[in-house]
Amino acid sequence: MQVGGPQEERSKRLFREPADAPFPTTKEREFVVPVDFRVQEETYQEKVSAQNDEIAFLKSYIERILNQLRRVLIKHDELDQLQTLCDPTRAQFNPADDDDDGDGSLASPPWFSSKEYMSPLFAAYESRIKELETTCEKTRKDMDSFVAQASHLATENDRLQEELTTALEKLILHSDLHASHRGDFYSIGGGRSDAAAGDQLAEMNERLDILMSENTLLVEQVSLQESELEECQKDIQERDGQLVTMSQNFNQATVAIQELREMCDHMKQEKHKCEAQVQKFAATIAQLEAQKETILEHVQGHKTTAANYEKQIDEYEATLAGIKKAAEQKQALVTQRYEGLCARLRELTSALESKDKQVDEWHERHRAVTAELDLVKHDCEGMIKVMHGMEKQLNEYAAREDAVADLERATLEKAQAAALERDQAMAKESQCRREIARLLEQKRVAASEYLKATDEAIDKVRRKLEHEIQHRLNEVKHAQATIVTLKMQLETVTRLQVDAEKQARESCVQGEARYQTFHDKYQQLVDRLAVADQIRDDAVAKEAKMASMLAAKEGQFDKALADTTEKLGVELERLGALQRELEVRRSELREAAESIAAKDKQVAALTKEVADVRTEWNQKHKYQLDMYVEQLRDTKTRLELSENEVMKLKHEATKSEQLFRLELSRMDSKLKSELESASHRTNRLREEKSRVESHLLDLQSKHAVYATKIIGLEQELADAHHQCSQMQMAVEEAERKSYDVGSQLAVILSTQQQSLRADVELKSALDRTKLEKTRLEREVAVLRKNVDDMRQRSTQNVAMKDPHAFLLPVEKIGT
Repeated sequence: MQVGGPQEERSKRLFREPADAPFPTTKEREFVVPVDFRVQEETYQEKVSAQNDEIAFLKSYIERILNQLRRVLIKHDELDQLQTLCDPTRAQFNPADDDDDGDGSLASPPWFSSKEYMSPLFAAYESRIKELETTCEKTRKDMDSFVAQASHLATENDRLQEELTTALEKLILHSDLHASHRGDFYSIGGGRSDAAAGDQLAEMNERLDILMSENTLLVEQVSLQESELEECQKDIQERDGQLVTMSQNFNQATVAIQELREMCDHMKQEKHKCEAQVQKFAATIAQLEAQKETILEHVQGHKTTAANYEKQIDEYEATLAGIKKAAEQKQALVTQRYEGLCARLRELTSALESKDKQVDEWHERHRAVTAELDLVKHDCEGMIKVMHGMEKQLNEYAAREDAVADLERATLEKAQAAALERDQAMAKESQCRREIARLLEQKRVAASEYLKATDEAIDKVRRKLEHEIQHRLNEVKHAQATIVTLKMQLETVTRLQVDAEKQARESCVQGEARYQTFHDKYQQLVDRLAVADQIRDDAVAKEAKMASMLAAKEGQFDKALADTTEKLGVELERLGALQRELEVRRSELREAAESIAAKDKQVAALTKEVADVRTEWNQKHKYQLDMYVEQLRDTKTRLELSENEVMKLKHEATKSEQLFRLELSRMDSKLKSELESASHRTNRLREEKSRVESHLLDLQSKHAVYATKIIGLEQELADAHHQCSQMQMAVEEAERKSYDVGSQLAVILSTQQQSLRADVELKSALDRTKLEKTRLEREVAVLRKNVDDMRQRSTQNVAMKDPHAFLLPVEKIGT
């Protein structure tokens, strides 16, 4: 059987002493005739002080361990174990079980009192506490900087408002003074001052509108953030419920994840295979396109060129319309985000107001706690004064004890003198043994009777003292019962405090979880914005590339037009090449639009992409194969038609040369005008895009500012919780100190009562010694009288008979 350490023995001894420890009877004899009472008192006081120090150390040790256990058990949701450990009723109502069984419910484990197991735990706790203190200091510094920044912004806002009011008052006064000299403030025929005033009013109105819009946006952002916080709370509650099921399904999830990884590897392999197939198809398509180019170089004609140019114009217009639609959609998305940020600002303002109210409430509680602490301090000072008075009484009692010791010495000297006189009387009595035998027998009888009487008196006094001791023991038991009740009340108060601390910690944990969820959502939004910006940059790069390519193709087209005057056949080939390249660019534009749409779909639904990759690739391949088959069929039909029309075109080439030149010049001018209009439209779109981007950057900066404000407010709330916990710890420390002072006072009162009892017993002993002394003096006087009578009788007898017959030697008489 293992031993729990010295703490277990102390706890068992404390529970056994009130009921099992008998009162020692040997101390009565010590108090009756004390050898050195002051030495005993000093040793007793030293023992009491050592026990008090040990009790204080154990209480502080137990409180520290209980605080650490409370934190750990609250973290692991096992607070019931701490309540069972802290419950003193179980130990009070079952002391017999503890005596019978050494390993009871109150027995602590052996590692609980060993340094090898507890010191690293305490070191880890202290390191964690230091880290938390450093974080708290950082958050306080950040909060101070945030408060300074907020005060600076408030001063700037007040200054701007004052400037606005002064400017408006000046404008109103100026308009009132000059109203009679002019017809209308906004008339065209006014002077320079009117125009300047009108410009100032317009600027001020614009500023007011901007400020109002910003305020509305802030309010809307605050409301949105409040709604998000509520949603985060709901999500936290739901996730807390889901954690249990997640812990149970963790193994199944790991198996499923392994299977998904294998599926992903398989899908990656299939993807590589599909990419290889796509490359093969691209190679075959390139070959077919090369064949198609060689065929179309001989087939293209004037009619096909004109139709192709018209189709190109239609396609350009369609692409421009698509770009406009995309820009409108982006603008709509920007407006939606702007509205969301406004709602979040509203939520933030309401959250700030609620946090301010909470801070005021915490300040009021802090004031109440400080008032209670002041009262406790006054009580402690009063107790200290009482302790000083008790010390004075103890000093007086020590002086009395010194006086009693002096009296004892004097009585001892007198008793020794009486004993010497008695010895002398006994020596004289030995000279007259035969004459005073009867007197000695009477004296022995009287002494035996006196001893019996004294023994009876001592028995009565002993019974009386035992009765008083029993009465005092009953009082001590009653006091211990009251102490137990007070301890139970203190335990209930500590439990309530623990519950309050638990609620405060849960609120702190909830706040941290809300902040974490908010930060995750914000990170997701930032990632989405980054993806959108990347897509936008890709689109811009593709547009620039297409513009550069179109410019290059326009140069080639100009060169081809210059060469058409010399060689019509070369012009026809180059026109066919330009047409082919335009078709390639169309296909590239279509693929770019499809890739942009696919990327948007991927951003919207990434979870469905893995399941749909195989089907999309199959559909794309089928669609491309069908398209290539149709293209081959078309090319075959065109070849057949071209072979029929080649001969006709040869004959009509000479006739249509002039018409073709005229049509080329007309189409050139038309294309140039359309390209200029398209470039103007693209410039407008770029300007709108830059404006939207700047607006998005402003919104992101505002969002970051309000996120920092929210973080500062949450840190401030955490600091307020920490201050409240410190206040509660200070209150607990004050209550513990008051309890220690009360226990010390009870010990001092018990010692004073014991000293009073000893004083009474000493007085009674002194009275007894005095009575015995008087009795001995009386006996000595009686013996002297008897001796004198015997001498007189002997002298008379000697005078009657021989005068020297019955005399004793002089030396014997002197002795």
